[in-house]
Amino acid sequence: MCFSATASFTASAVLTLVGTAGIIKTKNKKVWPLMAMPLFFALQQFVEGLLWVSLKSYPQYTLPLTHVFLFFALFFWPTYLPLAFLSLETNKVRRTIISFFCLGGTIVGVIFYASFLLHPETAEIVNRCLYYPDLAPYPHLLGYLYILTTIGSGAASSKPMVKLYSLLILVFSLITWYFYAVNFISVWCFFAAIISLVLFFYPEKS
Repeated sequence: MCFSATASFTASAVLTLVGTAGIIKTKNKKVWPLMAMPLFFALQQFVEGLLWVSLKSYPQYTLPLTHVFLFFALFFWPTYLPLAFLSLETNKVRRTIISFFCLGGTIVGVIFYASFLLHPETAEIVNRCLYYPDLAPYPHLLGYLYILTTIGSGAASSKPMVKLYSLLILVFSLITWYFYAVNFISVWCFFAAIISLVLFFYPEKS
């Protein structure tokens, strides 16, 4: 998380336990991408915990770990999230709408992460939180498109749990932007990870 290695490692452990339990209880293969989300968030939070350690004691590992964290934050989530929602959808019209979000999310993710790869910089500690460089062209526009594809794909779903998750992400993204604008990437990823725990209660596991 944004405040300490301990917070990140603790979140990672909880997400791993819940995510594993969700996968074990799920017999419907179409739901597996959704149930796997806490596990991917667990890995991302574990990497951020390692980043805290590297920044304080092992600076030679900071850039590689920044690469891994931002791969998830900038590329993986806007690409994976709409696809996970699409796998659940049975309504043809809604599937078409979510498919457009899948395409848009992939494009946004590629631009965001490619911008970082072209000019890689390490994470830093700013305001006692982790700060990641924002190197993309038109970052505010891309940020709005990022939010639109991740939240919009959920809003277009016919599944109430998916809609709830997307609504919670929207609410906490606004809270994060208001209180932690400089550290938005780190803090919002933490909130999105914790909120993913509600997906364990998705009803259509069998």
